[in-house]
Amino acid sequence: MKRDELQQFLPEAFSPEAIQNELARILADQKFLRSKKLRRLLQFTVEQTLQGNAEALKEYVIGTEVLNKPGNYDPRRDSLVRVMASRLRAKLKEYYSNGGSEDALVIELPKGQYVPRFQTRESRQTEIEQKVHARNVCSRAKFLAAKFTAEALEESASLFEEAIEGDPRLVAAHSGLANVRALQAFLGLHRPREAWPAARSAAKIALEMDEMGSEAHLCIGMAEAFFEWRWQAAESQFGKAIETDPYSGAGHLWRALAVLIPTGRMPAAQAEIAQARDLAPAPFLQEAEVLALYLAGEHRAVLELTEQPVNKEASSNWLQWTRGLALVAVGWLQAAVDLLTRIDQATPGSPRVLSSLAYVYALSNQPEQVRQLAKTIEELRGRGVWISTYDQAIVQLGSGNREEALKLLHAALEEREPWLVFLNVDPRLRLLEGDPEFKAIAAQVFPEA
Repeated sequence: MKRDELQQFLPEAFSPEAIQNELARILADQKFLRSKKLRRLLQFTVEQTLQGNAEALKEYVIGTEVLNKPGNYDPRRDSLVRVMASRLRAKLKEYYSNGGSEDALVIELPKGQYVPRFQTRESRQTEIEQKVHARNVCSRAKFLAAKFTAEALEESASLFEEAIEGDPRLVAAHSGLANVRALQAFLGLHRPREAWPAARSAAKIALEMDEMGSEAHLCIGMAEAFFEWRWQAAESQFGKAIETDPYSGAGHLWRALAVLIPTGRMPAAQAEIAQARDLAPAPFLQEAEVLALYLAGEHRAVLELTEQPVNKEASSNWLQWTRGLALVAVGWLQAAVDLLTRIDQATPGSPRVLSSLAYVYALSNQPEQVRQLAKTIEELRGRGVWISTYDQAIVQLGSGNREEALKLLHAALEEREPWLVFLNVDPRLRLLEGDPEFKAIAAQVFPEA
């Protein structure tokens, strides 16, 4: 870095002379008088920055020039520079909390760097306030994300974006945003071709800052399975999530839901979900367990586990929606109509619920009700609500329209809708078993099979 480029490190109100004076005040403080190595490290990094040599401030240079390491010094094997830098950061923080609390200029050594940063106390306090606010916003966003409703997830995504704007290095905000975008795609709340890339992008940013981020690996694994249909890559990402957070149930849960169930390994999936239940609670665990039972054909078990009233606050009533599908599977069509109608009344406007209700009416040979629901769904589409063509294919199957259903499944294939991963295990698609065109669609979703 040239000397004339130094201005980017300096507040306009302070000259290099002012920084030298601040350095002298720090070095004269009792906290630093007792540590020659910390004094030399601070003085060297500040003076090299002022001289325009900031780019040269690497571990090797500091080790040999400041800590008298030999020429064959290898920072990968010797962590002394990193240890000393960490101590210097702590000592500077201590100085500005006690003794230098009235200094107008603040010298900091940012974490993970060896180039000091110079700020006015006012700007430093503003930055701290922004970071505190970002963390508070992030906390609120996490709370909302656990609700799984369309409105809560949308607000959660906005809050995570606000947190990132306030603190771009806040890993939890990037991984949280990735999680919300992935959930919006999986739950059919956003267009897959928009939501999955957004989830992957946020997760990659989080991993660049923290390669051990379990939640980010989960989101990439979900994208690999539900959007890319790369099953081995998905398995790898879920494995990394489990490895980096072994006491969390989330990795086991999504490995079951996104890989094992779609590929027909039902006993293994149920074992993974059972393991998830024994670990730290994971969002969507109960919903996943019930869905796994439904897709495994254990419909009576679904009915036993979902004997609870419809709730306006309960995860978009996913459990009760799955119960409705189980009622259809055992032939209790009117009970399914009654339940899905109550869900729609409690949480109106859900395309998945409306499509399922239309499917049951189609099975019950009530075409007028099907047409009315189709009109409502089209009105939602006109307002910009994402409508799953997979769900519409199910409605057509209920009416016995195989050709139209296959046409819609092709459209879902083009959009890469997440529910396609269940087409070999979804009881509602049994009418298409053995159809060559249906097999061709499945072959695209499971290219590794």
